[in-house]
Amino acid sequence: MEAKNPAPPAAKPGSAKPRTVVEMYTFRKQGWPYIRKAGITFGTVFVLSCVLVTAVRLVLLQARPDTAAAQARQIAAAGRLSQAEIERTQLRDFQPGFTQLRARGFVGPESRLNLLEAIQSIQKTRRLLPVAFDVSPQQIVALDPSLLEAPLEMHATTVRVRMDLLHEMDLVHFFQDLKARGFYTVRQCQINTGPEVPVLSLSPRLNADCTLFWVTVDAAAVDPAAAPDPAAATPAGVTP
Repeated sequence: MEAKNPAPPAAKPGSAKPRTVVEMYTFRKQGWPYIRKAGITFGTVFVLSCVLVTAVRLVLLQARPDTAAAQARQIAAAGRLSQAEIERTQLRDFQPGFTQLRARGFVGPESRLNLLEAIQSIQKTRRLLPVAFDVSPQQIVALDPSLLEAPLEMHATTVRVRMDLLHEMDLVHFFQDLKARGFYTVRQCQINTGPEVPVLSLSPRLNADCTLFWVTVDAAAVDPAAAPDPAAATPAGVTP
């Protein structure tokens, strides 16, 4: 006899399993909320980024003039520093020569007392005959501005010297000693012979009438209107 499978026992009332219902996926209900949230986040970040970039650009635009001005001031300061270094080097190089020029009376206001003392000293040292001289008013020598910068000006004073001579070398020695005490340039000099005298006599044999230019460099006058016209005040025969 064939064995028969026993029939499954009948389910008891009330013990049945609950049924799971799977809802169908739709983009509107399940996908759109995530995309909308991401879109809102992206839009917010984008707007904030634009605002931030705009604010940074405005700040940079406002700061650009100040930056340019600061750079210009820095360049100007560097230029002044470089010029100061150049002038410092020039002062160091030319200081000895400048000191010598000042000591000789070329730089600074002219002193007629020094001229008188120099002539008297030369006359005494060289044992010259009496020397007479006249000093004219000081005049401005017109120069090219590139040769002498303001406020310095070159001045020239005409000095006329008249002296008796035992021989020509007295005049030569007088000019040599005088130029050692200042800057003088001879414009003209006329030497005349005197009467015949004995060889051993100390009477003058010659007389000289010379015109000199006494040249100095000094600061310009405070009142420009008080200074002579440079075009009309240039002494003839002065070579800058």
